[in-house]
Order: sequence, then C-alpha cells, then structure tokens
Amino acid sequence: MKIENSHIQHIRTCFNEMQSREDFLGLLNFVKPLIYGKKTKPFELRQLTFYTNPKRSVNFYKTFEIKKKTGGTRTINAPTKGLKALQKTLNVILQCVFQPNKAATGFVWGKSVVDNAKIHVGNNYVLNIDLKDFFSSIDQARVWACLKLKPFNLNSEEPVIDKLNTGVRKIITDYNTEIYYKVVNGKFKIIQDNKGNYKKSLASFNGDQNAFFKDLEKYIFSDSEAKVLQTLFDNRLTIANMIAGLCCTSTEVERLNEDGKFSVVTRNVLPQGAPTSPILSNIICQRLDYLLTGLAKRFGLRYSRYADDITFSSMHNVYKKDGEFMLELRRIIKNQNFQIKESKNRLQKSGYKKEVTGLLVNEKVNVPKRYIKQLRMWLYYWEKYGYSNANTYFVKDYLKDKKVYSTEVPHFINLLNSQKVPNFINLLRGKLDYLKMVKGSDDATFKNLRNRFDALVEKHSLIQVILDEWDNNGIDNAIDLYDKD
Repeated sequence: MKIENSHIQHIRTCFNEMQSREDFLGLLNFVKPLIYGKKTKPFELRQLTFYTNPKRSVNFYKTFEIKKKTGGTRTINAPTKGLKALQKTLNVILQCVFQPNKAATGFVWGKSVVDNAKIHVGNNYVLNIDLKDFFSSIDQARVWACLKLKPFNLNSEEPVIDKLNTGVRKIITDYNTEIYYKVVNGKFKIIQDNKGNYKKSLASFNGDQNAFFKDLEKYIFSDSEAKVLQTLFDNRLTIANMIAGLCCTSTEVERLNEDGKFSVVTRNVLPQGAPTSPILSNIICQRLDYLLTGLAKRFGLRYSRYADDITFSSMHNVYKKDGEFMLELRRIIKNQNFQIKESKNRLQKSGYKKEVTGLLVNEKVNVPKRYIKQLRMWLYYWEKYGYSNANTYFVKDYLKDKKVYSTEVPHFINLLNSQKVPNFINLLRGKLDYLKMVKGSDDATFKNLRNRFDALVEKHSLIQVILDEWDNNGIDNAIDLYDKD
C-alpha cells in the first residue's frame, strides 16, 4: 500500500500527541497495515518490551560477513523476522516525522544516487570521503539524545499534564492495581481504583513536578502508586528509550580512549542491516550536514552526503592536505564523533573522469561504460548461445566481481554452492531499471537494451511452457503447442 500525504500528516499528529507506550503501540499498528496489508496481525505490547531488552538484543540478529568489491569484508547484522517487522514499521514513522538536511540524499524518500550525483555535475574537482565504520560509530546514547530534540521532542522537560486530554485514562501500579484518572484544567479531579473507590484530589500541577507528586502522595496515593503516576511525565522519554532499544544491538567496536588510542569495547550501536539504521544515521548526522554545508558555502563548494559517502566539488582547488579547508573539515568530522577512512579519500581532478557514488558527473550524470558493456555482453550471450550458457557466463562474472572465482571445476562448483548468486533474469531486470533511473525512459540505449531483454524473456517463458507440457503430457502435445505458437 502506498503511503499517502494524508497518512503522513496523521502519523505526524499521532507522534506529537503520544504520551504512553500504548500510544506508541497504536501508532505502530496504524502504520503496519500500510506496509503489510490489512490482514496483518497487529503488534502487541509484550513484543515491544521483549525486543527492547538490552540483555537479549544480541539474540535478535544474525551476524555474517560479505566481501566488498574493493577488498575486505563488511559485517551485516540482520534482524530476526519479528524485530525486522517492527523496525520496518518504525522506519516509516521516522521518515514521516523527520525531514533531513537537503545535503543528505541517501535513504531519503524521493531521492537516489542520481540526485546525489547531480549536485556535482560539471565541476573541475571532486573530493570523495568515506566515514569509517559509519553505523557502528553511532552509539545508542546518541540515538536516544537526538530523539529528545526537535522534531521528535521525546523528552520529559515539557509539562505533560498540560497536554493530557479530558478523557479517562488508566495506569497500572506495581501491584496490578488499576487506577483511572481524569484531568480537567490541569487538575486530577477524579481518581478511581479497580474496586470502584473514588477519591477526590486536591493536587494540581503548577510547573513544579516534585511538589505535585508530594501532593499526590499526601492526599491519595501510596509511594508505589505515586511513582507509577510519575511516569506520566516521563512517558515520552520512555518512548525514546524504546525506539533506541529497538534499533540498536550490542557489539564490539573501536573507540578512542583517554590516552588518545583506539581500543575494542562493547557498545550498543546501530547495526548495519537493520531497516531503521539509515534513517537514524541521517537524524544523527543532521548537525554534521549543517556544519559541512556551512563549510562548503564558506569556500564556494558544493556538498552532499549519501550515507557514509561525503562529496565536495568545485571549479577551484582548495583540497590541499594541510590547507585551511581540509583542516577544518577534519576538525568538524572529529568533533561529531566520526572518523575519516583515509584509504578511501580520493580527489578527482579536471581532465579525468569523475565519479560520485558510482556515477559519472563530468558533463551529465551517466553510468560507467563498463556497465553498458556488461549488459550488452550478457544479452548477446543469451541471444547467441541460449539461456543456460548465458547464465553460466553470468555466474562466472558474478563470482569474479566477488573475487572468489576459481578456474578449477571442483572449486568452482563448491564456490557456486556456497555463494548466494542472484537470478540471472532478475539481475538483468534490476540493472535495466537502474539504467532507466539514470538515463531516463526515453534514452535510446536504454530502450534498445530493454526491447532485447523483453524479447528474450518472452521466448524463454514460451520454451519453459513447452518443456513443462512435454514433462506433463508428452512430446506430441509439446510439438503441437510449439507449432501453434
């Protein structure tokens, strides 16, 4: 189901009005059917409390490594099915509430790598910078702190009692006593327990929380009941705790110690692989984007950030290693608790091809020539030698790109069995869709390749139907079907 503007406005309103875990649960259950359909089973409160337990968080993720094209490995923490559903739903909520800096183009609704590349088209100099261990450098405490600020305002500093409606609400004490209360003009007028007892309160809130709770204890509540009622003022902060807990997991990371050296410590951080990590990283980087946008303006540059890929471009060169710009850039990134991955720094100069997030930006946004050549080659193999042989060529290319290819047949078979190789047709379709996004649907190159692909898929489907007919009803029926078509 598509997220409409009306949905976005409703989500924002509900988020701003949340006062309890139950309200948060209700918002999640409003959004979940928009993603999974109307027949989906709603979340339960016990699921929220279960998945926010920090002692269990490591059990909610499957950890594995994937090889990078540039060498080395990337650790992926994939959430379990139940947690993933919660995170996907929460991601939609956060996307609706938060509007990132214009410079942030990664994982933003309506933006792509094309939008990121367009910013830098035609400039003589392009500087690419990678942030080291991007997601794992963001601690749970930073997530929690950002959720307390605008536009989320999940904090206990505002007088929550002023926002409570005049309807009857319920709280449950540590002893499972149900207490119903009604608020009128900032005063608790009626209090009722589950035995039907009514008590009138003289307590009222005038801005002093401590005095208010002492008043409640004096007139109507036991110590334990007063503590439960106090959570009314902290419930939005409790929601912040729940969101941070749902989105972080415990793992070993490198952190700078007091001696100025890096050491391995265990921290709750954003996991790479969770649906919520990208949007939360954009929230965390809001200050970074603001400062780097200001730095770019000061030196007459263009700036964009796609996740951990930072790009500056200009017609003039201000990128000397010990120059004012680079020193200020490093200072800002360090102060925002990020590290530059020095090995990935790259300054692309005038007269050479320049890339931003995998796209050429010399004169216009375009894919590299190798991308088109590879598509043409695979389509040619399919046309010339048939689907089976083309698929074999594709698998070899795929394993070569993963740097795990072997020419020895037994090793090749073992590699093939150990690697999750994507479906040939689906991958071609995905690459063509990407080409369409970059070059446009009216581009002659795209249209030619797409037409060749569609013709091959149609023929492949027909052949498969005939083979199935052969298996099911014999060769004579298969021949009849072939002649008919």
